[in-house]
Amino acid sequence: MRIGLFLPHLAVTGGLGVHCRSLLAALLRTGADDALTVFAPADPRRLFPKSGLDDTWEPLAADPRVTLVPLDWPAARPLAHALDPVLAGPLAAAKPDVFLASYYSGLERPPCPQAVVFHDAGFLDSPEVFGDTARQRREMFEAVRPAVDVLVCVSDDARQRICRLLPFDPARTAVVWHALADDQVLLRQPFAPGEADKPLWAGGDRAADWGAYLFSPVGAATGFNRVRKNLPTAVAGFRQLARPGVKLVIASTGLLHDDMLAELLPASELAGGRLDAGAWRSADGALLILPNLDRGPFLTAMAHAKAVVYPSRYEGFGLPTIEAMALGVPVVASRATSIPEVVGDAGLLVDPDDAAGFAAAIRRVLDDPNAVADLVRKGRERAGAFTLERMGEAMREVFRGMAGGERGA
Repeated sequence: MRIGLFLPHLAVTGGLGVHCRSLLAALLRTGADDALTVFAPADPRRLFPKSGLDDTWEPLAADPRVTLVPLDWPAARPLAHALDPVLAGPLAAAKPDVFLASYYSGLERPPCPQAVVFHDAGFLDSPEVFGDTARQRREMFEAVRPAVDVLVCVSDDARQRICRLLPFDPARTAVVWHALADDQVLLRQPFAPGEADKPLWAGGDRAADWGAYLFSPVGAATGFNRVRKNLPTAVAGFRQLARPGVKLVIASTGLLHDDMLAELLPASELAGGRLDAGAWRSADGALLILPNLDRGPFLTAMAHAKAVVYPSRYEGFGLPTIEAMALGVPVVASRATSIPEVVGDAGLLVDPDDAAGFAAAIRRVLDDPNAVADLVRKGRERAGAFTLERMGEAMREVFRGMAGGERGA
């Protein structure tokens, strides 16, 4: 099969970047005879000026089954528009059997059956957070709706919300869970002797510097996400612990700047804080916000934590939860949107408004080794459901149905 893939986040950090790279890896893992044409911005900085970059896509693009088509993205053209002006010509030249756009947008006149990925219903549930982008996305989707054969959602929770709020026919949707693209070698690397003693970024900290710490990956490169990541509740719960020597280490996926800090932390925490050696540190040193980390150092920082604290109010999936489970780190997360679907019984789930509940769950992880052992065991078992093979086969089932069916109205 000839498959066309629009992967705008292929070279950037964060959940959307992981999705693009995981999808490409999954299709390569499960389709020996396929030809994949990947369309991605030639200069990702033009589209994502405040995001970090990630080069782990390069070995995937070097596979002989992959043809990479760099797109000269027009200045000031947002992704929340139909893709025809940028993509129609290159896609027609590639002549794929099916086409998938991985980020909410699509073509009004695709040359083949088309699937569009909706990662969550955030811009439908809370349009005020997304501002004009919410309106643009709605208008764009109405323009491309007749040409969307399958709407791909990353969780069943996301599908239910999207179908209700767009609205959209559930019969023309599919759920394809995320996968962990990291191989077992990379997942074992954080535990290699001396790994915790290596600087995580140039001139920066080592995981060993932090002693006992909690790790909160908020993936807040874009302003849409920061408030709903609900970090102030996790910080309030952490402060209620009143546990000297324990730190809360926060990993973002973008460049540290004043707007990001103001949306992640309450003003009381920002007072007296400073940027030092590349990281933001609270006045008492108990809170750290890290600069963007490469994939290996990110996994190392997560792997040596006592728990991953994930207080998000709203997720289409919640990638850090499966990363933590695969690394054998207990998960303390919000009981909200897709997170219970993904975590199952392998984590401690708390109401997203309950700071005291987060404090109690963290305290249990710090003080109850039997509970930790049970969470680690369940987490490793649960992580086994999120394989590249499963993701690849699920997407191939979508593609086979598209290639063999008729376009819906």
